[in-house]
Amino acid sequence: MKATFICAIGSIVLLSCSQPPKIDEAAAKRVEAIALYQKNLSVLKLGLQAFQDEQMDVWADGVSDSVIWNSAAYGSSPGKKEDWKKSLSGYVSEWDSIRLKNPIFLPGVDTAKFEPDGSVRYYGQWAAIHKSGVRTSVNFYGSYQFNNDNKIVQATDFFDIGGMMNSLMP
Repeated sequence: MKATFICAIGSIVLLSCSQPPKIDEAAAKRVEAIALYQKNLSVLKLGLQAFQDEQMDVWADGVSDSVIWNSAAYGSSPGKKEDWKKSLSGYVSEWDSIRLKNPIFLPGVDTAKFEPDGSVRYYGQWAAIHKSGVRTSVNFYGSYQFNNDNKIVQATDFFDIGGMMNSLMP
């Protein structure tokens, strides 16, 4: 009994002196990637709110001057920051009460490693009232990549722009 007690105390002493467990490198990278995602997500959310508030200069603050924007419009070529801003400004001038409904934000994934890479994507519905009085609602998916300054450097939008425009026809 005495020997068992001494062995137990010795084990406790030895275990308490051991090195703290090391976080494996993969787990540390995941934590870092999620932190980067959270930072980039906050930039995107600020931009989305600025668009809804019709503050295009605030929206532009989160976008790199060298951004490549891929519009949802059929046959469109990749655009630049001014193209994207002009497009969004067109929505602001033609629609009122633009609101993002039911957004689901997700981390983007590196397609080779299938690990979070700091990019952000989201699903949702953009609802608004066109100047003609027609209420529109369109399902939307977007994917956004960021640079080291947490500014969007690549954006790709997916939604039925043709269907939305056709809904305005009498």
